[in-house]
Amino acid sequence: MKNVINYYYNLEPIAIHQINKKYYFKASDEQYVFITYDNINEIDALYDFSNSLLLRGLMCHQMILNIDKQILTKVNEDLYVLMKIYVAKKDIAINDILNFNNITINDTKSILRRDDWFNLWTNKIDYFEYQINQLGKKHPIITRSFSYYVGLAENAISLISNVNKDGLSLNLSHRRILYNDTFYNLYNPLNFVIDLRVRDICEYFKSCFFNGQEVLELIKQYLSYNKLSYNESCYFFARLLYPSYYFDVYEKIIDNQIDEEEINYVISKVDSYENILREVYIYLKSSINIPEIEWLQKAILY
Repeated sequence: MKNVINYYYNLEPIAIHQINKKYYFKASDEQYVFITYDNINEIDALYDFSNSLLLRGLMCHQMILNIDKQILTKVNEDLYVLMKIYVAKKDIAINDILNFNNITINDTKSILRRDDWFNLWTNKIDYFEYQINQLGKKHPIITRSFSYYVGLAENAISLISNVNKDGLSLNLSHRRILYNDTFYNLYNPLNFVIDLRVRDICEYFKSCFFNGQEVLELIKQYLSYNKLSYNESCYFFARLLYPSYYFDVYEKIIDNQIDEEEINYVISKVDSYENILREVYIYLKSSINIPEIEWLQKAILY
């Protein structure tokens, strides 16, 4: 890979450190990463978007063009992006996420927008249900558990179906922000999307929970300090309801990246996570009259 980097970027890499298909190295006292990326439909938008952020003085890794003035470089059968890294790899905290999500984005026509949760989630569930019908008995654990998580997703979709998000701002967000992420992940433009500000913090809370962290008080503190509007509160709770944690593992299993048994850990946390949802629902209900969710309401009454 050293010769490839030298040829395509006129760099002399030293101390190359490989992790899967990521190559970290140093050149001329700068830190770089050469990483695979295959979403060719969005790479131009990500390149322009990240450059616009840098021009605004907002920190993110910088994508470097190759000698052909292209963003992507093909090596064997893989496409790679070279990025100059501007931040350390220390672990992120909640305030780092919140500060990042305060960056508002005015590009309402960008293909990086992910704020139409209703259609995105509906289409994803339809596709997953089609997949399950094709799988037959190949994945028995998924087959047994799938309906429950589709039910949670349908609750989330129903919750936002009549909520107006027109007054909510679009903010710099990520495809996923996880409990053990670092500043490298936070400032990686290949992970950027444009979405509502509650996206990242909800995904972070869910990831914390499934990594054994106590999250209920953190969620209550977040809600107490941020004073979400009625509409934003509905989107916040819908994001907690939506089982991205299950579907992310599901997709890795279907793509043969991990064994099916790994989803058992998620399934084992059903009761505990329902308790979190119930407590957050009660907390929100005490100040904002979000729509009733029947099974949660019944659990409170009884």
